[in-house]
Amino acid sequence: MDPSLLIPDVIGISVHPVWPVTLSIITFSIHLLLMNAVFGGTAIVVCHSFSGGTEISRSVSKKLPTILALAINAGVPPLLFLQAVYGQFSYVSSILMAVFWMVVIVALITGYYGLYFHNYRYDKISPTTRKFVMLTVFCLIFYIGFMLSNKMTLMLRPEVWVQYFSDPDGYILNLSDPVLIPRFLHFVVSALAVGGLFVALIGWKKGDQYFVDTGMKWFARSTIVNVPIGFWFLAALPQKVMLIFMGQDMPATILLVTGLIVTFIMLHSGFTKNVVFATISTMFIVPVMAIMRHLVRQKYLEPFFNLDTAPVSGQWQPMALFVISLVVGIFCIVYMLRLMLKAERS
Repeated sequence: MDPSLLIPDVIGISVHPVWPVTLSIITFSIHLLLMNAVFGGTAIVVCHSFSGGTEISRSVSKKLPTILALAINAGVPPLLFLQAVYGQFSYVSSILMAVFWMVVIVALITGYYGLYFHNYRYDKISPTTRKFVMLTVFCLIFYIGFMLSNKMTLMLRPEVWVQYFSDPDGYILNLSDPVLIPRFLHFVVSALAVGGLFVALIGWKKGDQYFVDTGMKWFARSTIVNVPIGFWFLAALPQKVMLIFMGQDMPATILLVTGLIVTFIMLHSGFTKNVVFATISTMFIVPVMAIMRHLVRQKYLEPFFNLDTAPVSGQWQPMALFVISLVVGIFCIVYMLRLMLKAERS
């Protein structure tokens, strides 16, 4: 069967694609930094809890509920922009894995509650219960990440959508894709590095060298592990996609080289325990990777969809409303965070 026959009609875009794509990359980068801090921070709390429990577990777990709330809010815009630009692909992938995708909502709510329960009941529950709660939260976030990777890769492969005719009940995952595992592991190990940086930043702010040393160890070691995983991810891509980073497309190749250079800066910062340089390099490399992710998606879907030929209606009102809502929302979030920090100090 011709895969193009399975793709719904193109959804019209209200403004030129460059705007939703750019905003998607920016908002996704913010979401990724926050979500990685939660995932990596949770993993570090679990590890330290099972190794006897330390002040790191207590300090980090106190901040995770707030960071997760911010990560959830920051994750909505990139999903909306994805739906606005690539809705005909995103929608189908959600339908194919509908059961697993709906469970993501339950997992997110449960994990969110688990972080709050662990924080506010920390001194009233046993160490065993604390370990169980945080391990459960970690598994739930791991599940969410794996399902997101399945969704984002399944939408790129219309040729496998024919599985729906043999399994129409919403249990289809993209497990046959050789890209899925290295892609997911690349994000998981990156989260451990960002989680380590999060711990180091807490220590840097409070002047605790133990926090800094521990966090930068996680940061440096995770980055080392992620280098071969990144090359595995690159090699697993279809040849037509991989070649755009091998000189066929100069901007894509420059992004790859830039990413490698910044990775070595991150490693140097990690081993020298330079928290400031590690933070700057991490905040720089995340949008670089987000742009590369967009180029990969674009190349995958090239036979079926091209942004240059996408229908544009020229309706700027929705975009203007989003920008206004974004500005107001950021102002409210900053105001609430200031109130929260003021309450903690008092």
